[in-house]
Amino acid sequence: MSCIGTAGHIDHGKSTLVEALTGIDPDRLAEEKVRGMTIDLGFAWLTLPNGREVSVVDVPGHEGFIKNMLAGVGGIDAALLVVAADEGVMPQTREHLAILDLLRVRQGVVALTKADLVDEEWLELVREEVAEQLKPTTLAGASILPVSAYTRQGLPELLTELEHVLDEAEERQDIARPRLPVDRAFTMTGFGTVVTGTLLDGTFRPGQEVEILPRGLKARIRTLQTHRRQVEVARPGSRVALNLAGIARTDVKRGDVVGLPGQFQPTLLLDARVQLLPEGAHALAHNTQVDFYSGSQEVPARVRLLDVESLEAGQRAWAQLRLSRPVVVARHDRFILRIPSPSMTIGGGEIVDVHPRYHRRFQPAITQMLETLEQGTPEELILALLERRRELSPRKSGAATSNEMTGKSSAGSKSARGPVGYELTEIARQSNLSQDVTLHTLETLLRERRVRRVGAWWFARSLWDALCAETVELLKEQHRQYPLRGGLSKEEWRARLGLSPRMAADVFLALLEEGVLVEAPVAVKALGATSGLIRLPDFTPTFTAEQQRRVERLLRTFRANPYTPPGRAEIEAEVGSEVLGALLEQGVLVRLGNVADPVYFLRESYDEAVERLIAYLREHETITAAEARDLLGTSRKYILPLLEHLDERRITHRQGDQRMLGIVP
Repeated sequence: MSCIGTAGHIDHGKSTLVEALTGIDPDRLAEEKVRGMTIDLGFAWLTLPNGREVSVVDVPGHEGFIKNMLAGVGGIDAALLVVAADEGVMPQTREHLAILDLLRVRQGVVALTKADLVDEEWLELVREEVAEQLKPTTLAGASILPVSAYTRQGLPELLTELEHVLDEAEERQDIARPRLPVDRAFTMTGFGTVVTGTLLDGTFRPGQEVEILPRGLKARIRTLQTHRRQVEVARPGSRVALNLAGIARTDVKRGDVVGLPGQFQPTLLLDARVQLLPEGAHALAHNTQVDFYSGSQEVPARVRLLDVESLEAGQRAWAQLRLSRPVVVARHDRFILRIPSPSMTIGGGEIVDVHPRYHRRFQPAITQMLETLEQGTPEELILALLERRRELSPRKSGAATSNEMTGKSSAGSKSARGPVGYELTEIARQSNLSQDVTLHTLETLLRERRVRRVGAWWFARSLWDALCAETVELLKEQHRQYPLRGGLSKEEWRARLGLSPRMAADVFLALLEEGVLVEAPVAVKALGATSGLIRLPDFTPTFTAEQQRRVERLLRTFRANPYTPPGRAEIEAEVGSEVLGALLEQGVLVRLGNVADPVYFLRESYDEAVERLIAYLREHETITAAEARDLLGTSRKYILPLLEHLDERRITHRQGDQRMLGIVP
């Protein structure tokens, strides 16, 4: 299926020619009928002599409706440029031709309409004028055919030429990622909400769940139509009407995009190659406010020039476009830029990165990366994505931002971190490649040891090595600052590296297998504790000679008073809080009771107390707090936290003042 779009000045006969070719009047609005002027997009279709079905998008020629024109030409395969033979090239002829050139529409035919109103000499002059206008554009050398919609002069030749240019047009890609830029949304009695557009990059079928972007609303395709015929599959390049269930007409509008759930993520920042028209009156300054047009979307934006101070007419430059509202686009999409006042088209370009990080200006490494994205092979594109540098150095506070916790980048924040690894579907989406091609390329790079696969994630080898090195540095710093602690908590490690929870789980297992780190021993398994700490394989918490001497003195005090041991103040006065923490991590001491007023037992005394209490319960079946106190020769201060702890572990369960055996470990 192919799609042709008209272009040309107002009153040059675009709609009349479309009706003559197709038998369909593309002017569907009452106001268009009354005024005799196309205001909005019109649609028709025809079958060429060779049997090819073709959709036709008819656009308004009045300069006041250029926004509507731009909404219709984004998905066309070829242009039908219409020039009235009695008037020749006019202002909107030039602007429409410039837009076609910026969109890189390479196939087209020029129809010199109203040829029956001029003589042959005048017709030849107009032909020469049009050919001169085409020379610097993508339509250079296009056939220029005189026609008349009234006498039907030249119409058969025009259809034959359309066949020829469509045969030479590039075949529409199908990368299994369909998207439909919505150019119309309306309600049909008995059907509900209907949206139309030109389908790109994939197929739709009845029954599929779809997502309306950028708002993320869900709907389901009831039926599909192409050229008012119901179809079971809509293919790339075809004009499609989707009858949607589960969404109101007021929830969808021109500029929205229909895709499959989860395949597209709206963006507010784009990397692009921008080109100004040669006839532009002024240079484009850094941070200029423009209107951005892509597909049927129109959004105000600012142009951040990356490699020039200002962009001169006819020149190209790299830029970041900061959009005022989210858009849905793909790499290699073309776009148009206009300034709002005075309203005029100034240029356009090609998107090379849909979800970039914020770039500083005049950075050669950034320019090189963008050039790779613009022209690279699948291997280069995937590596460019995977090798994007991100901030890896740990933050002193150890606190992670919400973006870091999810692994998402925050465009516009200079300190933001991008994801260090990607899943297959995300690599395919950002590289604008099919999933099959992406997987094949990744497997090739894996064999060449240029990427690393960890669970569901793919990493550039350089970034994986950097991640390993950063983990080692984090742990070294932890061990240096806190030589008595068992290690760094997994959660802090994850947050400091900005890994999402899902990614962190796979990365941790890989680092464990590679011997980059180990889990600190869980010394208190009997208490159901888990350390959740990681450390370097060769690290062991070690006391200094003085600390060891104090620890031994403290332990003698514990052994001398096993069930009336020293309290926290006494312990910290003897060995300090850091050593106390180390003794707890190592399982030498056991802490019971509440945080504000804990009690501490020597581990061996705790184990002995539990054994004696269990033995008593087996013999007597029940025990009271007083009986337990007397059994151990202690006081209520110590026995109550111990009994409550046994209740929590379900070794005992309490009924009134008595306790009975529960689950004995």
